[in-house]
Amino acid sequence: MKNKSLLGIALAALLLLTFTACRDASKTALQSAQASLEPSAPAPVTQDSALQDTFPEVPSSPVLDMVGVLTPEDINDIAEDAVELDNLKLAQVAVVVVDDLKDMNALDYATALANKWGVGHKETNDGITIVVKPKTGDTPQGKGQAAIAVGMGMEKILTNELCQRIIDEEMIPKFKQNNYGEAIEEALDKIKDILTGDKD
Repeated sequence: MKNKSLLGIALAALLLLTFTACRDASKTALQSAQASLEPSAPAPVTQDSALQDTFPEVPSSPVLDMVGVLTPEDINDIAEDAVELDNLKLAQVAVVVVDDLKDMNALDYATALANKWGVGHKETNDGITIVVKPKTGDTPQGKGQAAIAVGMGMEKILTNELCQRIIDEEMIPKFKQNNYGEAIEEALDKIKDILTGDKD
């Protein structure tokens, strides 16, 4: 009788351990599923890994001018605007001036670069990546381009149409004057107005 009692206790303990393990495994699986649903970056653009490796590394400043069209004052002012947006918890901004879009249009390049750099806070996916390729000639390869890529957390506020309007109305007129710094600053001012609800 004593042996049967011991056997029963052992079986009960084994069942309890099995149940606990299954419950913990289910809990872990659920947490993983929830984590995978949390936005962390813009939807990735399919790129060859070798091509990704040709992108610039993450800079120490929000502004990276690989062409030399921005003055030190431009870079400082743009960086201050970007830091202000970050401090206000409105957006995390990266501004990049490039001379080569790697055979992509500017928006695809900006999105791919944002993915590589992880622009935007993980909790809110509030990244804004501005890419500018200055005009270098009258050929299709020399055409100037600009794009504003936003994280999924910003898409309802900064729609593609609105971003294009900012480029057309705030940036292109200054590009035509070769004033790239002011073009980017005015775009960031407009973005700040939109994110803070200032319609003026």
